[in-house]
Amino acid sequence: MTMEYDHIIIGAGCAGLSLLMRIMDNDPGYTKKILLIDKSKKDTNDRTWCFWEKDSGYFEPVVYKQWDHLIFRNKDLSKTLDTGAYQYKMIRAVDFYNYCFDRINKAPNIEIVYSAVEEIRFKNGWYTIQTAAKTMEVKAGFLFSAVYRGFPKTKSTFSLLQHFKGWLIETDIPCFDPGQAVFMDFSVPQQWGTVFMYVLPLSPDKALIEYTVFSASALLPEQYDDAIRNYITAQLKVSDFRIAATEYGIIPMTSHRFPFYKDGVYYIGTAGGQTKASTGYTFQFIQKQSVQIAGALKKGITDLTGIQPARSRFRLYDSILLRVLSENKMTGEEIFSTLFKKIPAKKIFRFLDNETTLAEEFPILNAMPGGIFGIAAMKQIFS
Repeated sequence: MTMEYDHIIIGAGCAGLSLLMRIMDNDPGYTKKILLIDKSKKDTNDRTWCFWEKDSGYFEPVVYKQWDHLIFRNKDLSKTLDTGAYQYKMIRAVDFYNYCFDRINKAPNIEIVYSAVEEIRFKNGWYTIQTAAKTMEVKAGFLFSAVYRGFPKTKSTFSLLQHFKGWLIETDIPCFDPGQAVFMDFSVPQQWGTVFMYVLPLSPDKALIEYTVFSASALLPEQYDDAIRNYITAQLKVSDFRIAATEYGIIPMTSHRFPFYKDGVYYIGTAGGQTKASTGYTFQFIQKQSVQIAGALKKGITDLTGIQPARSRFRLYDSILLRVLSENKMTGEEIFSTLFKKIPAKKIFRFLDNETTLAEEFPILNAMPGGIFGIAAMKQIFS
């Protein structure tokens, strides 16, 4: 049996649901027939997304917590960052999923299939989608996939993993300032690569403590746990606490150019290159891409390949930083400490959002050691 859809979206995570919400906004009568496929139901808090943003954003209704004051620390410095109009925000996955599926369940023309997609074949406008449960022969105007399957390693590609584990802890007495978060704390041992802690207070007696590492490989589970426990007791001076929940994740940081379109499939999210290579931040880049795609669909554009990825100079900046880190020319602690000492955070945030002009980028680039970054830039350009 064959079926026809206006759109197919594979992956009901941040990228797939963000795009679907925008498409639904542009189709208030819910006339578009859409197939959404994911390997399992989204009904647990399997992750959190943190990001900086000015004013109220598209998903403001599900922002769980936001902070106006951010602290940057290393062994020698504790600094309140000048974030300007930016706020640092947290969205819990379970709130995001519930918000999106409340809308989806009211749309009569959206079909949901829960099964892992193993293969997609495309020919003459028809897709053969092989899932773990069945083979589907479908026709669609567009197929979007957020399924990340890695990338080939080459000599000219520099890649690291951003891997992290977080503990949500509760205390019997007030220990935290819920209006102030520790954005990066590099005072912890740097033996694994670039290592820092986040402290994101949710209330006076509850906080997410997260241990984050940029390195070539992940750690053993007990190594994350030991580091978090040591930080809570030695740095935060909290000895009596309970672990209410944990989270763990690995984010690719790579100079590899992910395709937006290939063999009939448009790739979104991390699979489509929306993870910032130099930081691992993804949420806001997914939102920008979703707006572009939904806007093009609303205009009736039939070929989306004209949607541009990040401007080439921002990809170059990311690649240079990854090269410097991968070749151990500077540590991540040295790079980020230099930036946040010399440049207001509000300008760094705008730069990391790929929104700065060349004039705005000059003082940021000039803050880095010219010898190290200049040589890395030349190598990257001519590699």
